[in-house]
Amino acid sequence: MKNMLLTNLRRKKHVAGLLPLIASSLLLTGCATSGHHERKGAVAGAATGALLGAIIGNQSGEEGEGAAIGAVAGAIVGREIGRSKDQADMRNARPRSTEVYDATRVDYGAMMTEDEKRRVRERAGKDEINDWGYYLTSDEKRRILDRADQAIGL
Repeated sequence: MKNMLLTNLRRKKHVAGLLPLIASSLLLTGCATSGHHERKGAVAGAATGALLGAIIGNQSGEEGEGAAIGAVAGAIVGREIGRSKDQADMRNARPRSTEVYDATRVDYGAMMTEDEKRRVRERAGKDEINDWGYYLTSDEKRRILDRADQAIGL
């Protein structure tokens, strides 16, 4: 009986030694770079692993060790399953549009006369111009904008 109590006491110390390992593995699974499914998978895996480990450990008289080992293994497996779900979500996510409406951008070509366009084309040495503002001087831009303001009554 005395020998059995000493054995149980040693087991409890051994399990207590595993608790920092379990805590650190759970903390590492919650890194800032991990995704939603990865974190949830680690927690669910740890809980499931601890439960199954305790049941299996109970059969051999090592409930604490079984729960600890099961929690660590479950957290690792759950994290990996969650990570694969996060990666699948990233692959299936719709790409976000990179185009942003720029309210400061002005379509000078729409406000220019054909004579002004001809002069700018000659100066630029191009037949086709998409960004008229790139080839206009500051004075030309100001003159075009002032004319547009007068046209709409500002």
